[in-house]
Amino acid sequence: MDDLTIPALPAASAVDPVHGRFTGPMPPFRRMMIRGAFLKVLTLGIYRFWLITDMRRFQWANTEIGGESAEYTGTAIELLIGFLIAIAILVPIFVLIALAGLSLGPAGQFAGLVGYVILGVLGQYAYFRARRYRLTRTVFRGVRLHQTGSAWRYAFRSILWGIAIVFTLGLAYPFAQASLERYKLSRTWYGDLQGAFAGSGAVLLLRGLFLWLILLAPAVATIAYAIETVDWHSIAAGFRSGAARDPGFFRSNAAFQSAASAVFGAIGWFTFAAVVLYPAFQAIVLRWWLNGLRIGSIVVSSRMRMRSVYGAYLRYLGWTMLVTFVGLLTFGVTAVVISLILKSSGISEDALAVLAAIGGFVAYLALAFCVWIIYQVVVGLRLWRIMVDSVEITGFEAIENVRADATAASSAIGEGLVDALGAGGM
Repeated sequence: MDDLTIPALPAASAVDPVHGRFTGPMPPFRRMMIRGAFLKVLTLGIYRFWLITDMRRFQWANTEIGGESAEYTGTAIELLIGFLIAIAILVPIFVLIALAGLSLGPAGQFAGLVGYVILGVLGQYAYFRARRYRLTRTVFRGVRLHQTGSAWRYAFRSILWGIAIVFTLGLAYPFAQASLERYKLSRTWYGDLQGAFAGSGAVLLLRGLFLWLILLAPAVATIAYAIETVDWHSIAAGFRSGAARDPGFFRSNAAFQSAASAVFGAIGWFTFAAVVLYPAFQAIVLRWWLNGLRIGSIVVSSRMRMRSVYGAYLRYLGWTMLVTFVGLLTFGVTAVVISLILKSSGISEDALAVLAAIGGFVAYLALAFCVWIIYQVVVGLRLWRIMVDSVEITGFEAIENVRADATAASSAIGEGLVDALGAGGM
């Protein structure tokens, strides 16, 4: 009998990690984007609510964890209604800001500044509400996610952290992200399992400090050099005497010209370094964020590679350059041919100029939509795939005992405000 005994499986097999997998093929998504771009033009942008819904359904349905995919239950009508309500809220605010600026003089300008601060707070409020909407429209294994907490409290916390980021030249950013993620995740629920965020701001700071030094240290040093180089006494004297009103005053000041050149060089370096380093920064933040995710006893980790993120952006750059070159070449040849035909038919120069302006505008829109489609396919969807495929989850068996929550689904007003204010987030 002992020889016929079936050996027990190793205990470790019961807790083997579960991997994420994205199963969505590119061609259907690409066709969806092309069709959606055309329909957005034909409907003057209204179709975007249906396109956003289709994109989310595609991404959710093709995101597998433990062999099962998520489901997005939101509708385009909800997004449209939320947007219309948001417009009804925002239009009076913008009108009041404009009227205050026109009629109250300096006090009106201050009132306008206060109004835009209020809009900034409202943008963060909208982002938190939009996140709540997306979670309540996300279902996994028949259980819906949801979010509790105060959107206003999150908004003021976010604005205060934003001020700290500005005054510390970005060094407070890691701690701001950790604080805001802890606030969001601790109020995120999958059924009766509460979320949490274990990421450390200090860890993110250490991982990104080298990028910060490359980006800002040369710029700060150059600006400090410029401030030290300028002869501020001679410039002040020029303003007192009125000589500074002469444009040649600053051109003849060698120290000022040297400092101005240094500042422009610093701005150029900052712009170049920001473009080159952004994929690295995004990879660091996304991996740090994924490694900090917790749902109950479920622990998420990520194997995301920085080169994968750079690969997505390099593909985007290559395709954009190719499409731009082909588009400009096609437009140039077409414009010359049509111009010759119209001139031979006796059309006036004024009419020809108007037609050329219209043609240029149409070509610009076509190129902008092509670049947008390329970004959504080559960067947007690819980064989603990279994130999902890099995920490894331990403790996944905890979802077997999860109980659904009876919390009501959130409205789409937050989504509408995000759309109207352009205050979206990850």
